[in-house]
Amino acid sequence: MKSIAMFNPDFLSLRDTDTVREATRRMLQTRVSDLPVVDASGKLQGMLKLERLLAVVLPRACLIDHGVPDLGFVSDTLEDLRARMREIEDKPVKEFVINAAHVIHPDTSPLEVVLMLYRGANNIPVIARDSGKLVGMAAARDVLAALQGGEAG
Repeated sequence: MKSIAMFNPDFLSLRDTDTVREATRRMLQTRVSDLPVVDASGKLQGMLKLERLLAVVLPRACLIDHGVPDLGFVSDTLEDLRARMREIEDKPVKEFVINAAHVIHPDTSPLEVVLMLYRGANNIPVIARDSGKLVGMAAARDVLAALQGGEAG
C-alpha cells in the first residue's frame, strides 16, 4: 500500500534576506501566521512567526508577563502601531527569526508527527538528514488529509 506523505513538499518559505514587508504580504496572501526561513543554500534558519512581529509593534508595557496587564495608561492608537510596523518593514526577516521548536525528517514516523501536533506544534519544518535543507512543512491540515486517505488541497 502506498504511503501518503504527512507533509507538504510544495510549501512557501522565506529567504533570510527577504524584508518584513514581503513576509507580511505573503502571510496575508496565504493566510499563514508563520513561515520557515532559509539561507541561500536552502538550509533552515528558523521560523518567522507573526507573534514575533507583533511583539515588536507592541509597547513594552504590554510584554510584561504577569497576566493581562492594565493598559489604561497606554494611549497608543492604531496609527501608532502602524508607525512601528513601518519602522521594521524594510528590515530583513533574519532579524526576527526564532529557532524552530520542532523539526522532523522525511522518514519521521507518522505517529511522531501526529504526537507533535497533538502537543501543540504547528507548521513543523521537514529537514533532509543529509543536507540540512528544508524539504517540506508538516501542518495539521496535511496530517488530517493523510489520515483521511487523501491529500491536502
